Amino acid sequence: MKNVALIGVGPHAKRIYLEYFKKHKVNLALVVELDSKKTLTKDYLYSHNFKHTKIFTIPDSMKDNEHLSELLFNQLVAVCETLEITHIMISTEPKAHFMYLEFALKNNIHVLTDKPITVTKNMTSLSSIRRVRDQYYKILELAKDSKANCKVMCQRQYHRGYDEVKRVLRETVMKYQIPITYIDIFHSDGNWEMPHDLDKENHPYKYGYGKLFHSGYHFIDLLSDFIKINDCLGNNKKIVKGEVFSKVFTPNDELQCINIEDYKRLFQNHDVPSFYTENSGLRFKKYGEKNYHGLFTFYNKQGLTMTTASLNLLHDGVSRRSWIETRDFYKSNGRIRHERIDIEVGHLLNIQIHSYQSKEISERTDNETGVGGLEHFDIYFFKNPLLNDQPFKEIHLSDLYSSKEKENIQGFNELSREDFITNFLQNNDCKGDIKDQALAIEILYSCSKGIRNHYKNIKRVETIQMRNDYPFDIKKLCRYSNLLNVRLEKKLVNQFTCFDDIYQIDVMMNYVESKKLYEVYMVIDDDKTLVSGLLTRVFKSKLSAKMYYFFLSYLGKYKKILKLGSIIEHTKIKNFDY
Repeated sequence: MKNVALIGVGPHAKRIYLEYFKKHKVNLALVVELDSKKTLTKDYLYSHNFKHTKIFTIPDSMKDNEHLSELLFNQLVAVCETLEITHIMISTEPKAHFMYLEFALKNNIHVLTDKPITVTKNMTSLSSIRRVRDQYYKILELAKDSKANCKVMCQRQYHRGYDEVKRVLRETVMKYQIPITYIDIFHSDGNWEMPHDLDKENHPYKYGYGKLFHSGYHFIDLLSDFIKINDCLGNNKKIVKGEVFSKVFTPNDELQCINIEDYKRLFQNHDVPSFYTENSGLRFKKYGEKNYHGLFTFYNKQGLTMTTASLNLLHDGVSRRSWIETRDFYKSNGRIRHERIDIEVGHLLNIQIHSYQSKEISERTDNETGVGGLEHFDIYFFKNPLLNDQPFKEIHLSDLYSSKEKENIQGFNELSREDFITNFLQNNDCKGDIKDQALAIEILYSCSKGIRNHYKNIKRVETIQMRNDYPFDIKKLCRYSNLLNVRLEKKLVNQFTCFDDIYQIDVMMNYVESKKLYEVYMVIDDDKTLVSGLLTRVFKSKLSAKMYYFFLSYLGKYKKILKLGSIIEHTKIKNFDY
């Protein structure tokens, strides 16, 4: 018996997780919610036959904290032990994800979180953007030391259409040793959120994040998966560096495209909310983006372009909303999805994905697989004769599922979620593991900095850290810091600086007049921690000092930080006592 705790009972959790629990007879032993929602949650659970589910609440004032207080942490531990909780599923607003991921992993409880993994307030600031990235690597460290699995709900990992696309791409790239050369990803929510809707708490804009940290994360995840397929290629074709230039469409931009007078004219038979008369000269300072556009270039070690890509992620696409009053923002607000992906493997292969809706879920009929239907999803394969295959093949997603699977479905994306949840609860080595999200996080980090650049009117290309592991923690090297007495007067003779992804590496050569010695050492800085005095050596001979200086410069320029860390940790460092 799996005893599950669900953190957060919002619209998504009600539609997906509670329905899954009922369908598969999962024991929902515990729900964690805010104090203010206790009564509503209790009534909802009781009315949906979760009569024995216990409820644990936290104060609303702590809902956006990074960590649970010691008291709440210990109380929740006691509850989980009493109820023998084996799995935790997190479906809160993303600002609260980190504290529950931390709780689960520290207590060795398997955990599944909704995307994005974490987010913070004020996401138009560089410190908040860095903090989200730092939180990911902290979670990664916790997961490394935990006995529990940690998964991220990106349901397209279990989507059979995307599985087929990735299979064909992997086979083609490996067999013919030609990289994926072009990727174009387009997604529109058709989610028309008007100015009077923007202060909402569910998928908020007011904290500085929008499309990219909403549904956009699914496509960051997809892009990273496609790029990683190229890893099977040899050294001259393997991607080692990425760049992205970002542009966004903001709520203020939208306000110029569709102004208040336009709303009054378009909805002339509706009661226009008093919001528009009470808020003249409306501006949305530091609000999250409506649309995100990113142009990517990925390079090999010679600096030659291997893959170009584009992300066009829209909230502001065509919608079914034809009313001005605010309704449920999740699935009843006129939201329709348009999804299109175009991939080229040089001259050998083109894959296109087309998925276009024209109606809301409430308008579902018996046949929804055609263009405009709720389940429309077609894949086109175009192949060069050198591949010894038919020149064109078309796959309809519905053909990849059995008749039984398609009975009374909520949608193919929902079937993918079901597969994900089932594998998670069965403790299978399922997709979506936290350690596989590193490249997606690095792409997200660079895109987020691009959004910040847009708000600051900075035109800058951001570098993407090409990794699928996590960076060396330079704090581990602090114990090896061993400079000469800092009170000694030193003259800088030479300094070498280079950048190894997120690290700045400096090699310093100083002359200490009072001791007639040269001091040579390395400094590593990752924006959070600076460690100096690494691999320190002192020399009486300037020539010897220079030779050692060039040796450390070589390490800094050509060796990865993990190797540098290993070198430093396994090098005996002489103590100097002056």
